[in-house]
Amino acid sequence: MKLLKRLVPIAIIMFLLFLSTTSMESYAKTSISRPDKVEKATTYITSFKLKKGKWVGKFDYIQWYFGKAADKEFLKDCKCGKVMDHAPDGYWIRNVNPKIRTFTISKSAQYILQTRSAYAIKWNEKVTRSQFLTFLKERNRDGQTPFHIEIKNNVVTKITEQYIP
Repeated sequence: MKLLKRLVPIAIIMFLLFLSTTSMESYAKTSISRPDKVEKATTYITSFKLKKGKWVGKFDYIQWYFGKAADKEFLKDCKCGKVMDHAPDGYWIRNVNPKIRTFTISKSAQYILQTRSAYAIKWNEKVTRSQFLTFLKERNRDGQTPFHIEIKNNVVTKITEQYIP
């Protein structure tokens, strides 16, 4: 009987611990979700087309450097330290990986331009997809305008033009 009096409280405590652990695991599995991963990249846009009712873009990732970082990377690439000691125009672009990545463009993607006007810079101008396509046709004929893209779940949600002086 003494043994039973000692074992009952221990059994009750163990049972309660089991229940709390089980309910916490269940809560963790059902109620907590990870936020969507957003990838950011600087790219050239090599193609932007409507395919089977969805907009699809092809992107060539590049490395964009500005300021002192641009000077450092420029001097690595040109090996011309005796002639020049800084990156021309204050920026430097490196494109070492030839891989082209293809992504669907979200129906609600944001398009942001810096240079839509030929006469003045309009910083961070939000434009429609139609205006963005016109910009690509007129200003990005050679595919050498850099853009910053945001990708969420393998879908591009934002495209921002990188201003080049």
